[in-house]
Amino acid sequence: MKEQKNCIPQLIIIYLLWGFNWVVMRSANTYFPPVLFVALRFTIGAAVLLIFLAFTHKLVPPREFLPWMMITGLMSMAGNNIIVQFTTIPLGSGVTAVLDYTMPLWTTLIAAAVLKEKLTLRKMAGVLITLVGLVVLMNVSIKGNYGAALLTICAAVIWAVSNILVKSKLKGCDMIQYTAWQMAAAAIGLDIFVLIFPQGPVDWQPMAIGALLYNGLLASAIAFVIWNYVLSNMEAGKASVAMMAVPAVGVLAGIIVLGEPMNLNRAVGMAAIIAGIIIVLTNKEKKE
Repeated sequence: MKEQKNCIPQLIIIYLLWGFNWVVMRSANTYFPPVLFVALRFTIGAAVLLIFLAFTHKLVPPREFLPWMMITGLMSMAGNNIIVQFTTIPLGSGVTAVLDYTMPLWTTLIAAAVLKEKLTLRKMAGVLITLVGLVVLMNVSIKGNYGAALLTICAAVIWAVSNILVKSKLKGCDMIQYTAWQMAAAAIGLDIFVLIFPQGPVDWQPMAIGALLYNGLLASAIAFVIWNYVLSNMEAGKASVAMMAVPAVGVLAGIIVLGEPMNLNRAVGMAAIIAGIIIVLTNKEKKE
């Protein structure tokens, strides 16, 4: 089996950028229609990365990689986000977040079948502990909206399949180049969507501009390059489980920045998520 790199520093950066973004998004949702905001953030992120590639003379990717860049962008960024934004209305943000973050479970299962990653009892236990921790953390329950719940799970599966495609079809690809074209495909798909289905007005306040720039530059352009690096250098299952810390950091950011209360549910949920991640990431597989 290929030696896995230590990606802890990169994961910490992702936790900080995407975790704090849970606070930023609360502000953004008061100024932007949700799908329009996602379209704008990816358009900015893609533009920044493509301009960088143009200056470094790496704008055009190898022909064999380009279709998979576009497909994964449309799946994990455009498709997943559109579904999640729509199901948030009947389900609420907490339930939607929990169901969308079942992605590590599906990634782990698909990676075992397609990529032949070992599916140990320890790894599955860690995945399930993180999912239970997320449910407790968000303090949610599904009441009657089973169609929307199933659709959100489908969004999580789409995200998981995209992760597997990255691992299997984009080996050796330049991470900035890949992220730029992946995000460009997502931006084009989302921009077409908002043109066909008008999303409503934007309240262009300074806070709105700040939230958009944070998402376009930091949470999109930089964070997705780092995430693709992590995904390329770790097992797909382990990398996806490591992402479960993002909601926990997001809730913690709300407590620190917004003064939200720390209650028993949140404390137990965070502890379970951290425990599950540690179990998975410290899972030492026996050599054949």
